[in-house]
Amino acid sequence: MDAFKIVEKFGSNYTLYELSGVINSYTLDELKNKVYSIVIDSNLVLDLSLVEAIDSAGVGLIMAGFNDAEDNGHRLYIMNPSPQVRQAIEDTGFADTFYFIHSVTEVV
Repeated sequence: MDAFKIVEKFGSNYTLYELSGVINSYTLDELKNKVYSIVIDSNLVLDLSLVEAIDSAGVGLIMAGFNDAEDNGHRLYIMNPSPQVRQAIEDTGFADTFYFIHSVTEVV
């Protein structure tokens, strides 16, 4: 299992975080601080294609970031979730709530 890693990139109307590894209560702090600070000022795209596993704390962080983005007039997008992430999100019953995209060109 690879260590959790965040690669940050910027677009004209979004910030992109390419995430890899495992998102859980042990790796959440760094991501939490980044998500909460970005969604106040910008759209956020989370590329979850290389995430090997995510626990309920990780899904909770995404939900909280999604809500904070909406409250501030922005959006949090989930791009290309790995099968493990997709399943974890579907298990919550909130899969229809999120904005799923395949490319950053879909950010509005």
